[in-house]
Amino acid sequence: MPSQKHASSTYARILFRHLRLNKENCAAYFEDTKVSFEELMTLDGTIALDEMAQIYRNAQRISGFEDLGLTVGAQFPISTHGPLGVAAFSGPDLRAALILFAKYSQTRAEFFKVTISEHPEGVKVSFHETFDLNDLRIFILETALIGLFSSITSFVGVGQFKGEVKFSYAKPNYWKKYHHYFGDDIKFDQTTTEIIVSDSILLTPSPVADPIMHQEAVAICERQLKEIQGGGATKPVLSTQETVTKLILENPGRVWSLHDVAEQLYVSPRTLIRKLDSEGKKFQNLRDELSKKQVANYLRDGNLSVESVGYLMGFSDVSSFRRSFKRWFGESPSQYIARVRGI
Repeated sequence: MPSQKHASSTYARILFRHLRLNKENCAAYFEDTKVSFEELMTLDGTIALDEMAQIYRNAQRISGFEDLGLTVGAQFPISTHGPLGVAAFSGPDLRAALILFAKYSQTRAEFFKVTISEHPEGVKVSFHETFDLNDLRIFILETALIGLFSSITSFVGVGQFKGEVKFSYAKPNYWKKYHHYFGDDIKFDQTTTEIIVSDSILLTPSPVADPIMHQEAVAICERQLKEIQGGGATKPVLSTQETVTKLILENPGRVWSLHDVAEQLYVSPRTLIRKLDSEGKKFQNLRDELSKKQVANYLRDGNLSVESVGYLMGFSDVSSFRRSFKRWFGESPSQYIARVRGI
């Protein structure tokens, strides 16, 4: 397995939280790797693929659940995918989001090459393994497919998917659980792992479209892709706002304080405040804008509870999350959910 550092550490952090691990009981999670708890929480956004693979094996052993790929994959809605997720959900519609997902998927991990093509019934998003995944094949494919499916659900709503999901492997023992996550239109033993998305939902508008944020996120994705492909000889100079945005988007699952961000950028909190102020931005406003969009996207997924969203956002207790939510949205999580889900 290649050892390049192109797998986003976000997924390892979310898996860590999904297993309800903490600093005191996580030794088995990092067994046979060079990754530590401190590194997982402060990494620059990537983990070597062979290290990530070992973490996945350790997680399967710790959990003891054969369907771990499905359950943790359901924790990967679109906003967990860093700048790519932001670019997708802030764009105009589902078709545009899928095109971006395929184009920039390499910025998140190199387990697959993702392609998108026209299909008689709509479009087809295909996953092509870039190398032999061996014993992790089903686990990784499950997390990737349910992650994309959850992202599609963020656009069209729970139970509104129109299309078909195909898997390039035989039915696992727990295959009936797939219907809970993917619905009834699923097939196993197929040539390629893919999701066919019907024309009838492709123009579904993004519920949180934001042209300015979309443009900024796409620009970050483009820079990341060029760096991975070796096409960017020199890195462009980012504004302080862009730098802070990039840091927060690439490291979800953490409540970023001014001090934390300043430390990561090797400046004092006072200097960071001054630089943002010169660009017409306040740190708390910038952080809250990003958090608000991530939370809004999470809560459009009917599979995620308020407690789960708070945990994924990095809050240690649900009461703190509820207080922040009320400040961001001007209403409680239950009021917001009732309004956007039509309950």
